[in-house]
Amino acid sequence: MHRTVTAVIDRETTAGRNPDEVSREVLVLLDRIEELLSDKVPNYTVRAEE
Repeated sequence: MHRTVTAVIDRETTAGRNPDEVSREVLVLLDRIEELLSDKVPNYTVRAEE
């Protein structure tokens, strides 16, 4: 997660993007990552014990 976030920040700021815009977009990205790491996704493919 850390590597993804820092890579996005680096790429976008190097491209000359406004830091305020980049930070808002990264916050959205963090929300999506957090959702993927929540119980919702990891438990999606859990099989019932037989």
